[in-house]
Amino acid sequence: MADGEPASSGFDIESLYLPQVGRNLRLLPHLLLGAVRLVWRAARGQLLLSVGLQVIGSAGLAVQVLAGKELLTKLLAGNATKDFSSAVPWVVTLAVVLAVVSVVTIARVEVQRLLAELVARSSMQQVVDAARQADLARFEDPKFHDRLQRAIVNATIRPLEMTTGLMSVGSSALGALGVGIAVLTIEPLFFALGVVAAVPLTLASVRVGRALYNFAVEQTPTDRERSYIQSLLVDKDPAKEIRAFELGGFLRARFDRLYDRRIRALRRLVRKRTAQGVLGGALTAVISGGTIGLLIVFVSDGRVSLAGAGAAAAALLILGGQLQGMAAGMGQLYESALFIQDFTDFVRLVPTTTQFTGTGLLPARLGTVEVRHLTFTYPSRQEPSLVDVDLVIEPGQVVALVGENGSGKTTLAKLLAGLYLPQQGTILWDGIEIGTLDIAQVRDRVAPLFQDFVHYFLSARENIAMGRWAHLSDEGRTRRAAAQSGADQFLQNLPHGYDTYLGPQYFGGSDLSGGQWQRVALARAFFRDAELIILDEPTAALDPRAEASLFATVRDLFEGRSVLIISHRFATVRFADDIYVLSDGRVVEHGDHEHLMARHGLYAELFTLQAAALGIGQPQSPAG
Repeated sequence: MADGEPASSGFDIESLYLPQVGRNLRLLPHLLLGAVRLVWRAARGQLLLSVGLQVIGSAGLAVQVLAGKELLTKLLAGNATKDFSSAVPWVVTLAVVLAVVSVVTIARVEVQRLLAELVARSSMQQVVDAARQADLARFEDPKFHDRLQRAIVNATIRPLEMTTGLMSVGSSALGALGVGIAVLTIEPLFFALGVVAAVPLTLASVRVGRALYNFAVEQTPTDRERSYIQSLLVDKDPAKEIRAFELGGFLRARFDRLYDRRIRALRRLVRKRTAQGVLGGALTAVISGGTIGLLIVFVSDGRVSLAGAGAAAAALLILGGQLQGMAAGMGQLYESALFIQDFTDFVRLVPTTTQFTGTGLLPARLGTVEVRHLTFTYPSRQEPSLVDVDLVIEPGQVVALVGENGSGKTTLAKLLAGLYLPQQGTILWDGIEIGTLDIAQVRDRVAPLFQDFVHYFLSARENIAMGRWAHLSDEGRTRRAAAQSGADQFLQNLPHGYDTYLGPQYFGGSDLSGGQWQRVALARAFFRDAELIILDEPTAALDPRAEASLFATVRDLFEGRSVLIISHRFATVRFADDIYVLSDGRVVEHGDHEHLMARHGLYAELFTLQAAALGIGQPQSPAG
């Protein structure tokens, strides 16, 4: 490997991002089989029940045709003698069959409704599982987000369409088979012509389905941007800035342009789909018309009786309807199957292409964490965020990272937390390279509090217990963590105490100030009770008094644990055992406060600038 060249991540991201747009009819059986498997895994009981109801309904259609033929025969025979008593049993038979078919149809619709919901749930569960197992690096790549959005949409609406299409094809196929058997007893040629008539419409439906799939793939980036603009216009968090800067009109205009772009493309698609559908329908109509004409000829020649002709005409109408339904269902199913295959590719490939494949175990207690010659570049960037970084955190030591914005502090914290793997260089836990370890064990030993921590719009208790959710019911642990972070008092004063939901936009919950949210997030880190604590700007939203209090007691609060503190406020981290100064992704200095001030380097310069900006002299280092 050439110097400076990022190491291979061990998997082919591009293979995940490029859907097979060139799928064609040869793949139709494979796609349909995949659709059936998806439905079978999600709800085999409802599928079997639905198929059973379809078989009953299809048999009913066949009985209707044959009973109708016998009824016509009896009516024509009895017309001469005015005796229609022999037709009564067939009238009763038709009435009973019609009633059964009607009940079966209603039941089938309701079963299919439940079936579609069960398939949708199973599909969305697979998407959620794939997304939560995806490496964090994936979320830096827009192509991954394109695939993820399509998977979410496909899991939401395609199972219903696919199930409907699958049931429609199955119902129509069974119906056509039942009626076809009846037609075969009258005149086999009519059955063959009816099947041929459905071919053009089926081919047109399938081509239309493929065109819509291609359209959806092409529109995904535009749809994602439009969805983002929409969220800016309707969500709570950006609402204040949108109004303060009067951005509503600007963003609405952009939203409209993006939607107009989609509508223009959709118009082109609709014209193409309409033309294909009209051509297929016209060919089907020509063949169907020829079949009816042939039936008239057969009646004229005496090859088919008048009763047989009547039954055949009715049967051909039913058969045509069933075959057309099957053609339409086949197109819908093919279209949905393409999307489902896209969804299946996503959920199948994401978990199997992880960078974290190590299985090694950590010692019972965490020892030294060491970084050697670490270089890292985000997938969305060209320039590295970290270059040849060295760092050591001894057991029980408090280490600080300082530097200007963009110097790489948070990136280093994410790597130490096991969220990314090094591309060059190594991270060692107790002398063991992190890439060889079971990453779940590594993460279990870390309690990170990132600057952009999550506001969970759940109860206050759950917000804290997210630090280690298996101990959600531990009331004492929750209260201790809140007391350590300074959150206990204001959480007790909420309308329902720790059971109060946070976030007014959900469940009528109570909102918190920025500093209060930060204390809740800090309580989450205490609740985790991990051996390595990573605090990324943990006091950014706290007032100066609260900040000073936290940093003054951090060694006591995290006694016996290794602590990494990231801050741009130099005066508050001077008590650290070791301070690493980052600039443009490189460690340019490190040592304790006195050592760095004596060097008169970047740390001393920035420290002095901050002190001067605050109008104070250089604070004295705490004794000991």
